Amino acid sequence: MQNKAAARPHLKAIVACVLAAASSAPSLSQAIAATTTEPRTFNIEAQDLGSALKAFAFQSHREIFFAPELTQGKSTQGVVGRYEDLDALKKILADTGLGYTVTDSNAILVRDLSNVTSRSTSDASSGPVVRLARAEMMAQAEPPAAPARSTTAASGPGGAADTSESLYEVIVTATKRPERARDIAGSVSAMSGQQLEAIGAQSFQDYLTRTPGVVFNAGPLGDSTAIIRGVGTSVGKDQGQGPTGYYINEIPLTEPGYAIAIPDVDTFDVERVEVLRGPQGTLFGSSALGGAINYVAREASADGFDAAVQTSTGSTHHSDGNPNYSAKGMLNVPLGDSFAIRGVAYYRHEAGYLDNIGTGRKASNEQTNKGGRFSAVWMPAEGSKISLFSLYDKNRTPDFGYRYPELGEFVRETLVNEPVEYELQLHSLRLDQDLGFATLTALVGYSEKERSLTNDFTPFYSVFAPIDEDTPGEVLSNPTPYLDTGKSESRSYELRLASPKGEKFDYLIGVMGTFTDKTFKDYITSEGSYEILSVHRDPADLRGDMFYWGVGKTDGEEKAVFGEANYRFADRWTLTFGGRWFDTEVNSRSTYYGVLYPGSLSLPPGQQTEDGFAPKLSLAWRRDDDLMVYALASKGYRFGNPNTIHPLEDFNTPSGWKTDSLWNYEVGIRGSAFDRRLQTDFTVFLIDWSDLQVRLYRPDDFTYGTNAGKARNVGQEFSGLWRVTDAFDLSLNVTHLDAQLTQTVISAGNEILRDGQQLPGSSEWQVSAMAVARLPYSWEPTITLAHRYLSDAPQSLQTPELRINGYGQTDLRVSAQIANVGLTAFVNNVTDKRGVTFGYGDFGLGVQDFIIRPRTIGLMLDWKMR
Repeated sequence: MQNKAAARPHLKAIVACVLAAASSAPSLSQAIAATTTEPRTFNIEAQDLGSALKAFAFQSHREIFFAPELTQGKSTQGVVGRYEDLDALKKILADTGLGYTVTDSNAILVRDLSNVTSRSTSDASSGPVVRLARAEMMAQAEPPAAPARSTTAASGPGGAADTSESLYEVIVTATKRPERARDIAGSVSAMSGQQLEAIGAQSFQDYLTRTPGVVFNAGPLGDSTAIIRGVGTSVGKDQGQGPTGYYINEIPLTEPGYAIAIPDVDTFDVERVEVLRGPQGTLFGSSALGGAINYVAREASADGFDAAVQTSTGSTHHSDGNPNYSAKGMLNVPLGDSFAIRGVAYYRHEAGYLDNIGTGRKASNEQTNKGGRFSAVWMPAEGSKISLFSLYDKNRTPDFGYRYPELGEFVRETLVNEPVEYELQLHSLRLDQDLGFATLTALVGYSEKERSLTNDFTPFYSVFAPIDEDTPGEVLSNPTPYLDTGKSESRSYELRLASPKGEKFDYLIGVMGTFTDKTFKDYITSEGSYEILSVHRDPADLRGDMFYWGVGKTDGEEKAVFGEANYRFADRWTLTFGGRWFDTEVNSRSTYYGVLYPGSLSLPPGQQTEDGFAPKLSLAWRRDDDLMVYALASKGYRFGNPNTIHPLEDFNTPSGWKTDSLWNYEVGIRGSAFDRRLQTDFTVFLIDWSDLQVRLYRPDDFTYGTNAGKARNVGQEFSGLWRVTDAFDLSLNVTHLDAQLTQTVISAGNEILRDGQQLPGSSEWQVSAMAVARLPYSWEPTITLAHRYLSDAPQSLQTPELRINGYGQTDLRVSAQIANVGLTAFVNNVTDKRGVTFGYGDFGLGVQDFIIRPRTIGLMLDWKMR
């Protein structure tokens, strides 16, 4: 590996060579006429311009020189397909205000077309700082794990050169088109794959907890939820469609009604994760009522053969000596100039830390996560790209992860193990076609989710009520496990047309549809129960030792037409307006069998239909690339759901519930200073929420879903990144939130919702801070210290006394890099705190809650070919 410090004395000579080449370079037209190459395949996605130029250098095997200040704040649509080198470069530089010249040595010099004489040779000795960066033909096309670096050469004593580093910025597709995250008039947070790797992120809990405005509620496996800006009626899964949308490569993973599972996919070899705060109904549709999370997997690349391996081992406090371990690998294989495949496989095992005194098993709540991804990319012609993506993910624990705090710090008690398992399969096919005037995108997807969980129902069904005055109730002699299973199949399509960004007027229009079928099945059994129950009950209501079973089916569909446009009506002003017309339908039916429902019981089938319009409007003022102020108003929506419940005499049970009404108003400012070494984002928002989807009680104590109540969420979000020195970074995220009901609701004579009541998961304070120090040695040692704090909040509207306790967690990482091998030592939860993240009420067994993982120490080793 080249020593960066050793290379600095040569920087002045490099700059002189570049300036000399520039001064003698032919004109642009001469260069184009004189320099021709055979067409080659380029696969440069939309991204920041500096990174794209480096990728161009790598793929074209050409030397290219450019001043970092020319590319700062600029992005490109990229180039995909077979082109001659300079034709590809023109596409990369389109709408950036930059051009290029080709030197006598066939190197390329990127220049500002509006001031092409500003970098003459005389500048080198006149005192002003001249900043140049060089992307050599064998440079790494991928941005480094640390923020991207720029080099400054200055005339100083002895001619020594200084270095300066600007903060790396992520290009996102939050608007369905690639843009710099900080250019979007809305609240978007994004972490690149390199940034996720730098903090050791494996799952949602590792990065969502560091995102402003997001509270992640780590609970049951596959059921952990994220609440954005306090929009939620429970820290667990909602009664119907959840308020937060989850997507993988833009394929929706949330379905109408109660969710089968919420996938939490491993982040190894991920491109980035985007978190969109505030309703995203216009472009993302239903379920993104409070916001959306989009997981973007890395695609196959025809740039060259690539591979990576990562493995880790560690130990968690109170794990009975059981280790944590993982193994992950990636392989990218180009099959010609225009076709490539990429495969990822991973396996992760996390030791348990809870002792089940009922079954006698220590550290029973261990977890395993395994799966893989496959990507194939084919570029059959200029401007055409076809992408195939598949994913499989499976999570399992042999025993539920909640404890009984009244029994002890790490104690749970059940008579049977309570395993939980879920699987996800996802497949998508995507076409991106450059039509010249616009880009056509066609995307179809299929996902399948399966879940099974077991609960110990012995306390509820070990003794039956008397059949009549002369026949006492039966007593079962063995434990009674309850098995709950679910499966969903979803199909989606989206067709959209997007004009190029950067014009005075640009647009995006599209149509979409999703179709989901879900089946829930549940069972209660007890060994030997048939012999006991068949004496006085109808054997037809028994299936061997199974004395209850039920089946519920739900199907839903959404159709929508959507669009968004930007109008730049003045040099610094942009008006954005858009909306989505939607039409949703949900049907459900349920039947129950067994001795609990002799002869069976079928509930009346339910149907809920709705249509509406979700608008969006924003106004942005940009002084330059370093300062933007915007105002935004947007509306979200989600599926309603029918009530499948028998009518009650003298009580009007609603047939179902519709979408909530939620408007988000926000004002934000994005700024950077000191040559982008300091970046700050500050947002103030107000959410007006009415007709909440809630569950209320009838006089017979049965619950039903309906729309009721009002709420108001007011908050402030701050994010700051500061490159204090070239070797030391600081970051800080702070969120303050006041989210509460503003209307009292009385049901069945009881006050269910109370004016002034805090909303679930709406912690008043959320803080995360991180310091990164890079030491000046050839093996690149890096020390990362991170801390996050979350104040307390209720867990549900119905049980506000159950709360997430306020807690803080500190993590420490020390890493080093030698050639292509990285080694990291880490300590998570350094102070060994017991933060409560989720829980269940007391159903006669005591409160059950989930806690953050105790102190975990480990080592991680990774190797990358490129």
